[in-house]
Amino acid sequence: MIALAIALLLATAGLTLADQGDAALRRILYATLQEQLAQQASYSHDLLNRIAQESGVLVAELRPRLQTLLDSLMAQREAETDVWEVLLLQGSPDIAPERAGKLIAYLAKESRSVLANENNVLLEKRIKKVARKAKVPFFQSRDYILRALAWAVASSAPQEQEKQLLHFLVVGHTNPFEVALDPLFLFFDTEDEAFVREQVREVQRFLMPALVRRLPELDAIGWAVRERESNALVIPDYQLLIGIDELRFAGSNLDLKPCIETTIEVTQWESQVRLMEEPFSFCSEQHGSATSRELASFWDEAADAIGVHVLKRLGR
Repeated sequence: MIALAIALLLATAGLTLADQGDAALRRILYATLQEQLAQQASYSHDLLNRIAQESGVLVAELRPRLQTLLDSLMAQREAETDVWEVLLLQGSPDIAPERAGKLIAYLAKESRSVLANENNVLLEKRIKKVARKAKVPFFQSRDYILRALAWAVASSAPQEQEKQLLHFLVVGHTNPFEVALDPLFLFFDTEDEAFVREQVREVQRFLMPALVRRLPELDAIGWAVRERESNALVIPDYQLLIGIDELRFAGSNLDLKPCIETTIEVTQWESQVRLMEEPFSFCSEQHGSATSRELASFWDEAADAIGVHVLKRLGR
């Protein structure tokens, strides 16, 4: 049981603690937890003794330090921080975020019990108990542990990541939506309905090339490639998926400005850990109908805004 809860708490609270001793302790925990979870039966004493041996922290001192990390986890939950929201996503699509939150709450409570217990506790038994309470199948709970651990490992060394240029595989899809025709006629200054519909058909066919072209112009990005243009030799750091939810126009009749509503998903390629999934809205600041009668410049502008936002969320 302690394995699951500590994996989750480290993936959240661990990212906010600057103390180098805690950072070293977390790295040891990641490796030890992954090894322990691969076994059919693991016990709390074995886990704590391994961590103590690797970290040089006495078991007696280790227990209260882990309790402190649990407190940090609950603080993240109460504040509904960005890191907490990303943690909840690690169960997607099998475990809804609301159910994942309940699972973590039960895990934290059970972990406190294990840390306060001097007996040698069978961890799998506690995990199954928590899974029943949270109404999440045991195999899904276990999978959630591994995803959370993979995310924690992927996020544990941001200083090293900053030294490297990032590489993206760009994927897009357009969700069904309706575009009002009147703004289109006004923006393009035409009454040709077939023409204006063609300009906004499958928006991703305009935005995806703009992303591939514009992302490498940002300092932290080495290259970007579309999924259909990739092959087995193309190994990105991240998959960037842009869901197109709506295209609309804001402003006045004198200067209509295009706006786009999207959902951005970023997944680390090697671990397949989803690092973010969130809505992103953008309205043109430079290319309204007063200065342009085409959308090409807007797609470049939107691509730049998406790239800057993604890098910011990745800590770059």
